[in-house]
Amino acid sequence: MTVECPGHPRRYSRSIGRAPRLVPAVLCALALAFLQRAVAQESASPLEYQVKAAFLFNFAKFVEWPSDNPRDAEDGFVICVFEDESLAQALDQAVSGKTVEGRVFRVRRLQNLDDTRSCRMLYLGGSDTSRLVALLKSVRTTAVLTVGNAPGFTRQGGIINFIMQDNRVRFEINPEAADRAGLRISSKLLQLATIVRDAANLEHER
Repeated sequence: MTVECPGHPRRYSRSIGRAPRLVPAVLCALALAFLQRAVAQESASPLEYQVKAAFLFNFAKFVEWPSDNPRDAEDGFVICVFEDESLAQALDQAVSGKTVEGRVFRVRRLQNLDDTRSCRMLYLGGSDTSRLVALLKSVRTTAVLTVGNAPGFTRQGGIINFIMQDNRVRFEINPEAADRAGLRISSKLLQLATIVRDAANLEHER
């Protein structure tokens, strides 16, 4: 399996036991550091889940939430996971003992989306596009960073979507969806992503 930072020509594979000499983006450095540790722990859970969990951890450092976000109160930084227990387990390991802006990371498994009030980040498992569209509508204008792993996720209003290309983990970002949620995504993160627009806006322009 290979991890490649979008927009950067260098590729990193399982053979990267030695540290890369130059990594131009902070996110890549952080993700690759986690990848190296993940390789060492590969027997614990699939590498793909561990790499995605490392990215989720790092996304939190490159997104600004509204300062008056009520989710800041007592819960720490909560990453909610819906319908993907393997990812949740990998995330447990990735964020264990970690903090961001003084807030402790917490992983919360959701059985439904009736209560996302504590979620700053929401990972939606599954690949049923019509169902994901309905789920995204339920959090469309709330300050929640939605992350998915399904074709068309960002075009349907999700903010970040993992994609696999030639066995490489990459990600897409829909800046319009981030704006609706009141989130500000760092230009460093945007530079690493494939930028995607809302499907509705694309249809309107045709």
